[in-house]
Amino acid sequence: FFSESGWCNDDELKRKWNVINSVEYTSNISEARFVLIPHSINWYFEHNSQNELIDINSDCKRLNIKAYGIIVGDLGISFPDFSNIYYFRMGGFKSQLSSKNMSFPFSLSDQWVTIFKSKDPIPNQKNEVPVIGFCGHASFDIRKNVIEKLKFFKENCFRLIKNPFRNDFEPLFASAFERACLLRSFEKSSKIKTNFIYRNHYRAGAKNEKERRDTTIEYYNNLKDSDYILCLRGAGNFSVRLYETLMMGKIPIFINTDCILPFEDKIDWKNHVVWVEWEHRKNCAAIVSDFHANISNNDFIRLQESNRRLWKNQLSVSAILEKL
Repeated sequence: FFSESGWCNDDELKRKWNVINSVEYTSNISEARFVLIPHSINWYFEHNSQNELIDINSDCKRLNIKAYGIIVGDLGISFPDFSNIYYFRMGGFKSQLSSKNMSFPFSLSDQWVTIFKSKDPIPNQKNEVPVIGFCGHASFDIRKNVIEKLKFFKENCFRLIKNPFRNDFEPLFASAFERACLLRSFEKSSKIKTNFIYRNHYRAGAKNEKERRDTTIEYYNNLKDSDYILCLRGAGNFSVRLYETLMMGKIPIFINTDCILPFEDKIDWKNHVVWVEWEHRKNCAAIVSDFHANISNNDFIRLQESNRRLWKNQLSVSAILEKL
């Protein structure tokens, strides 16, 4: 783990992430089952240190093992491939990336246990009308809309100058505005009950520990008191809310914007979410209403339990290390 004092194998940190017995560190690569690359992949290219990646790849090739690195940041920039190095990332667009790029779940400690002081959520019974929840940054502010799109336009200009033939340009996407539009469409539907908290800033603009704690509790109470949660990308092409929803044993309404998702060869994601393609977003309320009408109470309960298990067994930090 990387801490304020540098790299460490502190037992307290291991206990926090529930990996006290699941992984052992060695500095001798010949003893390793796999390699975790210490810096982000971005760092090596930003510091002209690609030769270090070439050396790691050569060692892994010789030993017939794999190395894993993480690409940080919201943007979907692509990097050159290496035969034995795999990239974990949250941002990026599936149609633009090679098979060496895999989605990485957002690392969460178990907020259900921390906040609500019990082992697992109690699933909701199915009501006649579904309750759709959302607590987050959503706004019709035109100025914010323009600023968000200009940010992507500026990034695309930089990429164009570096290489005009690349294929990893960012769509001009205003996440707060698009979320607000989707929330409004739910509010107009007579077949939906909404539980929305609109915020004008990320994390409600919390500036101190008390505000962060209060807004966090408000956020997770919103998840707890809803059946389905709208999960649409933010500044990057991924949704942290997707993993928080699964952790809370709720059902994500996943708006697919050409996303990559974790362990797609092992997880049938469409069995865990209400899947809505971006081009069908205007019919989102009807899609959710139809899904809810056609699921039995028993299956509704089982889906909530299944989503909680999915997070605990496959998407938590200890589970990720086991998968590696």
